[in-house]
Amino acid sequence: MTAAPSANTRPNKPGTAISLATGLGALALLPFVAGVYYAYAHDTDEAARAMHWLLAYLAIIVSFIGGVQWGRMLATKIASPADMVLGVVPALIAWPALLISGPWAFAMLLGALIIAWLADEKGRRAGWQSGGFLQLRRVLTLVVLVCMLAIGWKVLGG
Repeated sequence: MTAAPSANTRPNKPGTAISLATGLGALALLPFVAGVYYAYAHDTDEAARAMHWLLAYLAIIVSFIGGVQWGRMLATKIASPADMVLGVVPALIAWPALLISGPWAFAMLLGALIIAWLADEKGRRAGWQSGGFLQLRRVLTLVVLVCMLAIGWKVLGG
């Protein structure tokens, strides 16, 4: 007599994982959207505070993306050493960006986000990144970039 698989060992139904990732990704966008609202509802000093908070959050996000990439690379066992290095680069850019302020931190973190997205694009071509996840990443990355550029426009003198 064998026991039924537990909820922790049962595979997801097709589409369930990407649906959950989409919902969680949308929740992860809330601080960025709220930050734009906050920045434009207040003066430049308060907008700069919102940008500071969101840059720290963005550093966490790009580091998280690198972890997701590594997990996918290791699970498929087909990623190249260059792909694995590329998965770490955004976090290595994000950390020093947190130690500085102003336009350089802003540029470095947006660059780190773009590099992480390009790594996923490359991963799709290499076979370790799924198409559904890549579509989600494209949308999430675009929304984050637009939000950060909108706040940067206000703070950095657009």
